[in-house]
Amino acid sequence: MAIAVTAYSAKSAIMAWRNGYNAERLYQELEHMAGTEKYSSLIAISNGNKYLLYYDAGWDCDFFPNHATNELESENVRLLTDYLSDGFDIPKSDFSLTRVTGTTREKYSTEHDETRVYHYTLYRANITRMPDVWKADRFHVDSKDCRWMTTDEMLADPRIRQVNRDVVTIVRDNA
Repeated sequence: MAIAVTAYSAKSAIMAWRNGYNAERLYQELEHMAGTEKYSSLIAISNGNKYLLYYDAGWDCDFFPNHATNELESENVRLLTDYLSDGFDIPKSDFSLTRVTGTTREKYSTEHDETRVYHYTLYRANITRMPDVWKADRFHVDSKDCRWMTTDEMLADPRIRQVNRDVVTIVRDNA
């Protein structure tokens, strides 16, 4: 049995060498595999039955406020609080964040032309004092064009449905 295992190992090593498999190629494959999993925190902000979205020109799509997820919950909440306050012009004292749910979805990424695994953490922002500029149906804050939409309106929009249907249903079903 030891001879068979040794022969198999030698054969595998020769094939790897012959096919140019080396540490750099292994690293590239691992990097690609890690690149297909994304961790994102979403923030659902409602003004009744509509949710705040911002337009992302790179994707040509409206999105819920979102940020890369940090492993440590307290740090994640701090980063999300900073992101929402700085990026959407709302004082930190005018809202609080509550973790609602976490879920994993596999979907095709139209931007990257591959299937990816997305790990979402959904937070609800409880707004205690709505900024005046946010009271319009559409508005501009920082460098973002924002608007309010119901989840039904989002799902009726072909581009949002194509790019982000899974996220809309997560918010619809949990927020």
